[in-house]
Amino acid sequence: MTLTVEKERERIVSKGGNSSVLYLPKEYFTPGEKVNSRIEIDSDGNLKMVLTKRLFNFTCDTIKFLIDNDFNIEYDKTVAGTKVFSANQGALSLNCTKSPKELEPTYVSVSRRFDQIRSVKDYRNLLNILKRLLAANFDAYIEPEGDIEAVQIFKDPQRYKLRDEFEAIEALNDTARKIGFSIIVRFNSKKNSLDQIKNAFKELSPKV
Repeated sequence: MTLTVEKERERIVSKGGNSSVLYLPKEYFTPGEKVNSRIEIDSDGNLKMVLTKRLFNFTCDTIKFLIDNDFNIEYDKTVAGTKVFSANQGALSLNCTKSPKELEPTYVSVSRRFDQIRSVKDYRNLLNILKRLLAANFDAYIEPEGDIEAVQIFKDPQRYKLRDEFEAIEALNDTARKIGFSIIVRFNSKKNSLDQIKNAFKELSPKV
């Protein structure tokens, strides 16, 4: 199915130096990007120039094919036109959402759960993973998990007479309170590629 975004209208070919210039809609084209072009001339002498570019790099179906049988599918439904797909592989989880709006990208999040952090060293290891993801220009962040009080102590250590998050982790472990974390990486099909999602899998997957 072809979606008509803008009805046919007349445009003016401008002059730029010694070249002819046709300005393209900035919401769909970015200066410097590559597009495929084809010129057609029909029997009546009408010339048509067709420009083709891919707006989105993946869909939820593409993601489903990507993970193949490596993940267990938890949810795969379309609700009120919105496609929702989620799967997991142990502590590694994936969620994919596509709204019914045709020009809205597909959103994917990949996360790895770390159930219990037993030391400051463990927490620093998580920060190193996050640092590598951010250095690769991923939209990544870390989220504390556990009982409500443990999370509050971690998020606001000064309130509990603790200097920082590292001292909070030490205090929680000293009192046998459990706290875990998830590292989450977010993607959308307009800005990101399948290769980037694959790289996030590699970074977050448990190392042998």
